[in-house]
Amino acid sequence: MKRSKEMFSAVLAVATVVSLAACGTANNSGNATTKDGKTIIKIQTFNNFGYGKPTNERPSADLWSKYEKLHPNIKIEETIASGSDEARSAFNTAISSGSDAYDIYAADIAWMPSVLAISDSFMDLSSYLKKNDWLDWKVEGGKANGKIIGAGNDIGPTAVCYRSDLFQKAGLPTDRTEVAKMLGGDSATWDQYFKVGREYTQKTGLPWYDAMGGLWGTMKSQMKESYVKKDGTIVATTDKMKKNFETLTATTDMSAHLTQWSDDWNAQFKSDKGFATIMCPAWLVNNIKGNAGSDFKGWDIADVTPGGGSNQGGSWLVVPESSKVKEEAAKLVAWLTAPEQQVATFKAASNYPSSPTAMANDTVSNKVDTFLNNAPTGKIFADRAKAVKVVPYMGAQYFDIDSKFGNALDRVDVNKEQTPSQAWKQYVDDVKSLS
Repeated sequence: MKRSKEMFSAVLAVATVVSLAACGTANNSGNATTKDGKTIIKIQTFNNFGYGKPTNERPSADLWSKYEKLHPNIKIEETIASGSDEARSAFNTAISSGSDAYDIYAADIAWMPSVLAISDSFMDLSSYLKKNDWLDWKVEGGKANGKIIGAGNDIGPTAVCYRSDLFQKAGLPTDRTEVAKMLGGDSATWDQYFKVGREYTQKTGLPWYDAMGGLWGTMKSQMKESYVKKDGTIVATTDKMKKNFETLTATTDMSAHLTQWSDDWNAQFKSDKGFATIMCPAWLVNNIKGNAGSDFKGWDIADVTPGGGSNQGGSWLVVPESSKVKEEAAKLVAWLTAPEQQVATFKAASNYPSSPTAMANDTVSNKVDTFLNNAPTGKIFADRAKAVKVVPYMGAQYFDIDSKFGNALDRVDVNKEQTPSQAWKQYVDDVKSLS
């Protein structure tokens, strides 16, 4: 899952509370049991982790009902923040105040480093996770001081989703294999992506992509050190970073100038004048489907990523030491992140597994998405996961600096209130103010 983000259909409020213990729980008072003596486990997630009861807006695997049947003494309450930013804000407030607001938190890849920086505040889940498996780099992303603080949930292998109907009108190939070749195939570059985009925009007068921030989400995931080096040196304003900024802002004519996750952005997914392409991590597929409508015909996906492989997003589940029910919470975390449940959430909500066992499951590897013109999304996202060669370093300052970079892009792309040089100068000042 992604920071902007971090996210979901506009019909969702900033936080939607899904209470599965409606019969007399005392959530606000801090009680950990229902009136009939069942243990309440409170979990905060964001976007759509695919855990709850399925709805038209939020396809899910109904895991809460399944777990409660397996454990009749448990009741689960999920609070769903609209995006990672909102979830992080609530997380910071709860942890800093010691409010015990939740027993389990979903942590996004962008701010997991700040969680690891205060690892003593969270349970070591190692003993609960012995039967689970993950990609090595996913395990490392949840470890601190030799302890597993975060249990890996999904990852975000990224392809390119595109509007085949708009491509056809523009005279571009519509077959997903041909689209991948047009964008460079295994040797795809950002230069080639922008070259095709400029030709498309000049011919049609329509936007090629949705927002610079969306492209940057993929580009930065292809850099080992974007904002901070492993030795703590800030490299967020180097010439290399400035060149990246200039490369993006030079494509303003191709942008739809939208804020991702806004109402206007949501509406563009089914518009005849909408953007033609979007960087497409696995978890975004159901956002597209929800915004365009499940019966919309036109969206497809190509097995290609400009600049090489990209893991854009992903999450972990953590349990605060202060939880009154931390042992039960840890057991639930282990169950949710086990291969069987990762398979279920990919099938329902397209959240791609971080477990090799789950990846190899036929339900995952053979998945076909009818919404995406019967695309073999199981194979495509497996290929995109294999293409990931870089695991970016994210220090504790990553999230704050990344927010400043995103703001700088928005001042050029969305708000159109500054020139690229003005936006870069303010960004440099903003980074200095963080240190």
